[in-house]
Amino acid sequence: MKFYLSALAVATVVSSFSTYAATESFEAKVTVQNAVVLTKDNDLNFGTIRAISDPSGNLQATLTVHPDPDATNVTSQEDAAGNVATISIIEGGEAGAFSVSDVVPNSILTISDPVNTLVQPLAGQGLNEPDFTVGAWTYFITSGTNAGGLYTSATPNLQAGVDGAVSFNIGATLSTSSNASSVDYPDGEYSGSFNIEVSY
Repeated sequence: MKFYLSALAVATVVSSFSTYAATESFEAKVTVQNAVVLTKDNDLNFGTIRAISDPSGNLQATLTVHPDPDATNVTSQEDAAGNVATISIIEGGEAGAFSVSDVVPNSILTISDPVNTLVQPLAGQGLNEPDFTVGAWTYFITSGTNAGGLYTSATPNLQAGVDGAVSFNIGATLSTSSNASSVDYPDGEYSGSFNIEVSY
């Protein structure tokens, strides 16, 4: 009986104390960045050339700017049945360059080729004047996990480093016009606007 009364007394004393608690509100946050951060470092430049277009448009001369800075740019001419198409280099060009940042470390990325092909006079294309086309895009990885690799867009071709960054050069082939023309290429600057896409 004495033990029971002692236990009851202890229970009564314990239950008479108040419990103190503190609360604080907080937020749960996350930032989604599915888009790749792509920065142009420099444009693709085919340099300064002498160009002759086949008046019939049947023959095309080409100039290839290689994305590997250690490679040599290459020209080709066509001459057949009295028609001629020629590109000769006066001053060499250089590959375009791009940087990718803020992506998942070591992630595999894919480059999609530009879809435009035309390069035209900045002053405007006159009647029956030839233009140029650009295609056969190639890519050389300059930094990242697979630096030194040469690729086309048909394969997954970029792998970011542990810092979530990778950079690459873009090369392509410039071709004389495939359209009939009755005049020579006018002297001056020629340009075309192109979009390149990098995605997961």
